[in-house]
Formats: sequence, structure tokens, C-alpha cells
Amino acid sequence: MNYIQLTEFSIYLQQRPGELAGLLDAAAVAGVEIISISTTEHLDRGCARLLGHPTEALRVVCESMVDAGVGPVVEAPVVGISVEDRPGVVRDLTVLMADNRINVRYCYFVPASKVNPSTLCVFRFDEHEKAIELIEQTDWPTDTIDSANDLDSGTPSADESAA
Repeated sequence: MNYIQLTEFSIYLQQRPGELAGLLDAAAVAGVEIISISTTEHLDRGCARLLGHPTEALRVVCESMVDAGVGPVVEAPVVGISVEDRPGVVRDLTVLMADNRINVRYCYFVPASKVNPSTLCVFRFDEHEKAIELIEQTDWPTDTIDSANDLDSGTPSADESAA
């Protein structure tokens, strides 16, 4: 199964105009390409989950936002699994995890882009390392991830790990 390990930043924002725009403006000024953004609301706050490249620059942006009074920020490891376009693909992945007693906290899709030519299903697991081991052991028909354009520089993709 082709996968890539990524670093996701979840930053909690006030529910007021301009909060998200300010975060994204700071990222753009820092030269961060946002690969994926997912927003949700919780009580009186919003949460923006971000994947971006370069990761270190996004980390600095998030830390600077906290210094400015925004946040908190949660940095977490996530896994992007290259998936084919077919019905039931996410179901199959979640059943695989459930059958192996691994909880999926959440998942979302990242469309193909110039950085990654295949669609990814990004997962956050309760047991990240156990999930990685299972993914590495599973023969799965997937598209190929372009490890030369690794979203999280310094972290091996499945193809690089096997080399």
C-alpha cells in the first residue's frame, strides 16, 4: 500500500470574520503552499486542520499565530494513503483498521496536485505506529505516490522505506 507520513497542524480560531484569512495570509507570506485545509466548528471556536509544504515553514507560522494570541495549535502525525477512484475505498480502509483494532480518529481526502499526483485519503489514528505497520503489510491496489515531491520533507514514503 502506498502511503506518505505527514504532519498536520490543527489551529483553533475565534468565530469572527478574518481569523481564517489571517492564518492563510501568514502562510502565504511565509511561502507555504497549503495542500489541504479542513475546517470544523466546535462550540465557540473553529478548527482549521492544515497540511502544507514546506512543513517547517507552516510550523513557524502556526507558532507565530499562538504568540499573537490565536490558538492553541495541535501538531499531529497523519498518514496519507494513495487511493484509487472507486466506490467503497474509504470503507475498505476503515474496515481494515477496525478488524485490527485500530481506531480512526478522522479522515479526509486530499485531491491530486502538482506536489502529489494521486488522491490521498488522510487518516489520523489513535495508534499511529501500529497503523503504519499494518499499512506496510497490506497488499493494496493503489496509485503511486511521487516520493520525489514528498509533502513532508525528510519523512520517507512507503517506496523510500522499502529501499
